[in-house]
This record gives sequence, C-alpha cells and structure tokens, in this order.
Amino acid sequence: MLVEELHNISIEELFNSNKISTRAYTCCCHAEFKSLFDIISFHERGFSFKTIRNAGHKTYFELENLCKETINQITNFEDAKYLLTCNIKVDTFDLSQKKLIEEKYSELLNVSSVRTRNGLKRLTVDEFINYYLNCNIKELFKLKNIGKKSINEVIALRIRLNEYIQELMTLENLPLKRIGLETIKKYGNICDNSFAIEFYEKNGHFPMFWILEQNLKDDKSIEIDILLNSYKIYYGQQLLTLNKLAQKHNLTRERIRQIRNNVFYKTFEITDDTTLNRKNTKTNIHYLSLQNKEDWAYLLKLTNEVDILCHETIEVQNLLKEERCNFSFEFCLHLIAYMFRDIYTIIGGIGKSRKSTLWNNTYIIKKEYVDIFDFDKMIVEFSHILSNNKFDYVMDLEDYVANSQCWIHYDYDKNDSIIRIVRDFLLYEFHLYSDDLDGLIKIPANKKRKPIEVIYEILQTSRRPMHIHEIFKEFRNIFPDHKFTDAAQLRPYLQRHEAISYRNRKSVYTLKEWDHIKTGTIRETIMEFLSQNDLPQTAENITEYVLQYFPGTNIASVRTSMINDTQKRFALYKNNLFGLKYKKYLSKCELNEPQQTLRKSFEQRLLDIELYILEEGHFPFPSNQKSKEASLGRWWQRIINNLQKLNDKQQAEVNRVKKQYAEYDTDKTIHKWNLNYNKLKCFILENRRLPLAFGDEKLLYDWMIRVKLNFHNYKLTEEQRQKYIALTNLI
Repeated sequence: MLVEELHNISIEELFNSNKISTRAYTCCCHAEFKSLFDIISFHERGFSFKTIRNAGHKTYFELENLCKETINQITNFEDAKYLLTCNIKVDTFDLSQKKLIEEKYSELLNVSSVRTRNGLKRLTVDEFINYYLNCNIKELFKLKNIGKKSINEVIALRIRLNEYIQELMTLENLPLKRIGLETIKKYGNICDNSFAIEFYEKNGHFPMFWILEQNLKDDKSIEIDILLNSYKIYYGQQLLTLNKLAQKHNLTRERIRQIRNNVFYKTFEITDDTTLNRKNTKTNIHYLSLQNKEDWAYLLKLTNEVDILCHETIEVQNLLKEERCNFSFEFCLHLIAYMFRDIYTIIGGIGKSRKSTLWNNTYIIKKEYVDIFDFDKMIVEFSHILSNNKFDYVMDLEDYVANSQCWIHYDYDKNDSIIRIVRDFLLYEFHLYSDDLDGLIKIPANKKRKPIEVIYEILQTSRRPMHIHEIFKEFRNIFPDHKFTDAAQLRPYLQRHEAISYRNRKSVYTLKEWDHIKTGTIRETIMEFLSQNDLPQTAENITEYVLQYFPGTNIASVRTSMINDTQKRFALYKNNLFGLKYKKYLSKCELNEPQQTLRKSFEQRLLDIELYILEEGHFPFPSNQKSKEASLGRWWQRIINNLQKLNDKQQAEVNRVKKQYAEYDTDKTIHKWNLNYNKLKCFILENRRLPLAFGDEKLLYDWMIRVKLNFHNYKLTEEQRQKYIALTNLI
C-alpha cells in the first residue's frame, strides 16, 4: 500500500468493511476525519485519540491498532515516502535557523521515551536531518537500538520536526518573525507582542528592560514579591518593611529577611560570579534575561562615550521612555553595572554596602577610573571641608585633583577625565558648580550651626547655670523645626562638650570658664574642703562651706552623703568628726569603729537611692562590683518587686521616685547600650558620616556593627529598635 492510497479509503468504507466499529465511526465524524489518511496523520503528529469527543478506551485502542496495522503495511514497500515529501538538507539553513532546529530536536527527544531517546542520542541533529528525515521508513529499523516499540515514536518525531522546519522555511522571507520566534523561545511568550516586534524593527534590538520588567511582573512567587517590595526597583515605589512583608506572607520577620537577601544575591547582586553559575529554579526566566550579554549590547553603544552615568543622564532617561519601562533609575544603572561588571563599577545603588551610605545618589563609572582614584575618600574629604568651613573661598578643582591624596595610581592621561567625574559628583552630591570661566568652584561657609555650638552659645548668653529644660526651651526658640522633641536629647551634647560642666548632677549645667560658679557635685565639694584642712571636721563646718556653693542643701544631706561613702572616700572619727579615708591625720584623731549592726531606715535608703541617681545618672545596679551600689541595687529590687512590706506613705514615696527619675536607666546592660548609642548619635550629627573601622573610631564602629546584627536578628528591645531606626534615618 502506498501513501497516496490512504486518501482513497474513506471513513464510510472503513465502517462498511467492519474495519472500524460504529462507536469509532461516530468519533471520527466528530473529529471531521474524511479518510484513513486523516486518521494516520492525526496519530503520527502525536495527538491522542482520547482527545476526540466521546472517545473512550475501546475507541482509543481500536484506532491505535488500525494505525499500527496500516503503518506496517506501508513499511513493506521500499518506494513509500510516507508523509515526508520534501527533500531537506542542513546546508540550506542559516545559523539562526540551525540554532532553533537544534533546540526543537532536543525538545522532541526529551518528551520521547527513554528507549527512543537512548537510540537517537548518538545522532546529531545534522545527521538525523540529512540521513533519516526523508528516508524510507525501512531505513529507520537499521538504527541501532530502534525496534518495533520505538519505530512509531521515531516516525512521529520526524514528522513534528519536519513540520517545524517547514514553518521556519516559510519565514525565510520574514526575518522579523523568525527573530521573534527565537526571542520567544528564550524569554517566553511575553515577547510575542506587537510592541516588542515593532521596537526591534525600529531599533535593531529588543527592549530588554521592558522584557525583564514584564517577566518580573508575571512572576507570582513569594521570593520575587519580597524582592520587589524590599528594594527600590520601580519608579516612585513605596517599599514595605520586613514586618509588613512577614504579615503579608504569614512568615516570620527573620525568614523574610533571609529570603530577601538570598533572592537578591542569586538574582541581581553584583559579584565576581558569572550569572551562568547562579542557579535558582524559581527565577530561571530572570537569569535567562540576564545571561545573554549580546542582547544587552546596545547599552554599551549608548554609553560608550560617557564616563559617568546617573539619574541626570539624558541617554538613560530617553531609553526608559522608549522601552516603556517603569524601572527606577537606580535599578537601571544597577542592571548596566551587573551586565557589564568588567567595564563599569556602581557607586551607591540599591545594594547593602556600607559605602553606599556615603552617597545621596546612584552612579556607574568606568572601572578604569575607579581603579586609579578613590571616589569614596574624595566624598568624605568634601564632607569634612563643607561641614568645617567657616569662610567662603574659591577652589581650583584642577589643582585639587592634581594634588589629591585620593589617587591610588596617578595617571596623567586620565587626569582630565577624573576632573570631569569629580565635577559631576560635586554638582549632584553637594550642589557645587562653577559659574566661572576658569572653572573655579566656590566653597561656601557652613552657616548651619551644630546643636553643640548652639547649646554653648545659649549658656554663654545667659551668664548663669541653666537647667536642661531651660536650655531646651531656648534651643527650640532658635530651631523651631528641629527634629529634637525632648530635653533629654540634648544631654549627650552637654556631657561631651569640653567647655560645659554640671552642678551637682541635677540637670543643671554651667560653663567651666565661670570661675565664680562652682561645678561638680556636693560630694566633690566636701572632699575639696576636707583636703584643705589638716584635721577632721564637724558636719556643721562642712555644711557651712558647701552652702556657699549649693544653697539648697542641708546638714542632713551632707552627713548622709559622707556616711554612705565611708567605704571609699570618707572616714568617721570620734566626736562626730569627718575626714578623708586615705588622708593621714594626727594620732589623737581616733576612728569610730563601724557599727555593722545598725540598719538604715527606709527613708535613709530612699534618700541614698536619690542621691546615687543624681550623682551617677542611673539607678544603682545590683550586679555591680561596687559594694555600695550593689547593696542599694539589691534593696531597690526588693522594693519594686514587692518583696518588702511597705505602708501607704512609703509606697507613695517609691512611686514618686519611679516617676521623677523615669528617664534614668534601671538596667546595667541597657545603660551601657544607651551610652554607646548617644556617643554614636553625637558622632554622626557632628561629623555627618559613620565612624571608621580603624583608629580612635574603631570602638564606635564595632558597636554599631553589633547593634546592626542584633537588629536584623531581632535581638533588640522595642525601644532599642526604635532608636536604631531613628539612627538609620540620620545616616
């Protein structure tokens, strides 16, 4: 039987000759089969008879057996050409066609059975097309490991491959459609779009930013959603916090942070690893978009003559408009630096680098300039210049660059390019530009006073000691819109200023230059008086001296202060005399034996607590090595934990102390944390930068890194977390 004879055998003849049953005949009519040729063609194109309306298992096996019997009859004739009538050779294809055919051949092999795949895998696509695509079916049996069970699959495979080749050949005169087909296979059906094809026809390349954006939008995975909502990838985008994302996806905050960092690294982080080495089954489409450098090569032509690119670069702005892309400028620059990391280096950007905090904007610079000039160091230098400059002056930028310490390797041939880059940085980062024909840049005086300078001026103007709340009131009058909202926020500046001191640690501050005003505490004044006398003194004499400087005190307070410090500073002598513990007096001055059995009253203990808070700036810590502080701390813990019975009057006093000194720390660890926090905050406000990892700033830098890790690991208290967030806003 020849293939042509199949056309002459109608469905009605098959039914009348009992070749097919009534049930099968009805199904063939539903499928609009006219002849036996239609049934065989349907089978060999890989379609299943089960898909035909009303076809069940019996009909399926009946039509399958009919096809097998007919195919076996056809294979008995050497002249049978079957359905493959065209004579196709590999030499007739161009490179792009060959590539598409190879991919199709691999695809057909992958969906075949293991038996058929093993039989054909030794053949290349060229060999299969040249020797087996158009051969007599009997020739297929000569293939090694191809038997009766595999022959039908091989026939179906070459029919489908032939159809695909025919489709490609019909596109021979339509190169755009062929290129579109190739792009669809690489980047998905999103490229089967009139905009993409028209863009290619107009520009000679596909809109890769647009393709990547569409694929990201179509990806509904949790990983990509977290990525898109964590980084500024789209223009005008509102980012979500880790807590909001955790609530959205019903995951822990820490898990969200891990996913965010992991997917960013695997998808977009700029490292020395090539994109091909990064594997992630959930985001393969994005890797495919970023793997093919040749598809992004048009960006190099666009930026070839530009040494620095930023949000003001008109070429980037026009490109995003042409590609109808909503990516942010920062992310577009990030992608360019990602694709061409051997040519460009990114500065700033959407990454996590600590150096990026130095920059207000995002840039990419040719790597050849970053290798010879340290632009990060240059930004730090200009930050110092602008913050400390007291008078306007003019800078010759050419002289500055020529003599700069930022050169890593001086290159005279690239000196002019470095000057142009530095000039752009000064414009975009500090709004400094030259309106002079000689290119000179005016460096303005820093007219914005620092808080620490304003506080000093407030005290100097008042000419008297001031309470911290008075100082804050004046501060707000000068800076009504300042972000400080509480007087306690001024305390770190008052404590660190070299010219400012305190009076008795009652939040009253004075200037050290005022010799007529006593600084320090009552206890320090007592020690000063006793050191001036060769004999122990009575409490009355000591109080009289103290009252000259601290009118608000009394003899009871002075006496209590000395008795409470007999372990370290003071000694109690007979006749109720007081002296310094380590000062040698005449032998006739006899010490009183300490009365260990006497216990202080509740009122005395509470007074000691208040005195300690005022002198030390925090509640006594029970874990401290100092015996006095530890004793006071343990007593206070018993009181606040209701382990000691109190009457109503005593409880009211405890509540008063809690309320009055609520701003003071009660935990040693928190106290140390707050001290370091205040030091770091003052450093940032004064220097407008983060501390460095070396020199005198190393301790602050190390503490900052530890706090950052604790923040991300959720190990901070809620108050500490809020303070850290406020600190990052300053940065």
